[in-house]
Amino acid sequence: MKNLIKKTFGKFFKDNPSKLSSKALKRASEMAKPRAGTPHDWEDYEKYLKEMNEKSDQN
Repeated sequence: MKNLIKKTFGKFFKDNPSKLSSKALKRASEMAKPRAGTPHDWEDYEKYLKEMNEKSDQN
């Protein structure tokens, strides 16, 4: 996913490096652990990580 985001938005990042939307896309592409959120957000995040680990184990 990270590589797909970089590939898709690479030109956008280069053309608009200081725009807020570019900075948000860059943060999203880094896939860091969330810093805040509701308990529901954390449950979704943990579910996502579990699914990603299962997919990588299958490959």
